[in-house]
Amino acid sequence: MRRVFLVVTAAAMLAVSCGEPPTEADRAAVMAAALQQVVAHDNTFEEGHTFAALLVLTSLDPAAGTARSGSGPGRALTAAERTAIEESLGGLGTLRWIDDAEEWRTEDLMPAIEGAAILGVGEPRFDSEGALVPVSLWCGGVCGIWLTYRLAVQDGVWAVVGTEGDFIIS
Repeated sequence: MRRVFLVVTAAAMLAVSCGEPPTEADRAAVMAAALQQVVAHDNTFEEGHTFAALLVLTSLDPAAGTARSGSGPGRALTAAERTAIEESLGGLGTLRWIDDAEEWRTEDLMPAIEGAAILGVGEPRFDSEGALVPVSLWCGGVCGIWLTYRLAVQDGVWAVVGTEGDFIIS
């Protein structure tokens, strides 16, 4: 299994831990690492499972981490966030950017592309311990996972170190 880690400088991590706003590179790195974790390791299938396609929302997912319906898409992902996500998911399946998850679900709640997963990511929240990133992976009417990952810098890169809060598996 190929893992991609995005490098964050010590100065950038010090700035985040001192209460300074995270940089766009920080946000992109933690989003990418969180999505890679849910696709490659926590996808509710066996380790090494691959999806026929990875349908990634182009905007923040208001239901990421919760499985509750949101009020519509959040802000659009930046070019840097999209690039980091593409790099982190490379080799894990064919990636396709989508604007609306509902357009990619059939009437019987299956992905429009058989064997696909619809992925969403919420806005990262940074604190003195690192970052929290909510994610969603939907693969059918009774197939999906919604959780929030805790990330921290380890050996100079952002890495998932666990989950925080409730999670939902279907």
